[in-house]
Parts: sequence; C-alpha cells; structure tokens
Amino acid sequence: MKPLKGNRNQCGACGEYFNSVKPFEIHRIGKHGVNRRCMTRDEMLARGMSLNKEGFWISSKMPESLRSHHERNDVEEG
Repeated sequence: MKPLKGNRNQCGACGEYFNSVKPFEIHRIGKHGVNRRCMTRDEMLARGMSLNKEGFWISSKMPESLRSHHERNDVEEG
C-alpha cells in the first residue's frame, strides 16, 4: 500500500493509485448508473496518462523541456 497524502488517492474499484483527483476522475469513464467503469492501464496510457516515479498515475507527462529544467534545478539545489 502506498502512502496517501494530500490529494493522492486509490480507486476502490480497480485499486490503481492516483497523484490527484484529476487523473482519478479521468480514469472513470461511461455514464453513471449505466456503464461506468475504470479505464484499463492500456486505455490510460493511450489517453496520455503516465505513472510518476512513485507509481501514481498522473493526467499527462510534463513536457521534456520543462522536465529537463526541473531536473537541472533539483541537482543545483540538492
């Protein structure tokens, strides 16, 4: 079990972990009371979602240019 702090959450239906409410809501598809379900891992990947370093689903990857900038700053500050 992963630690859930802040907006991090786990879906009670499929057991996947999400970094915030937004990716959790994105992964639930279909009409309430009719065909509501969780996206599969393949469907989430196809939608552009990804897993972060901690194993939590995020709604989209950070653009490479920004990720490189953040990683450089982390090294400089660390």
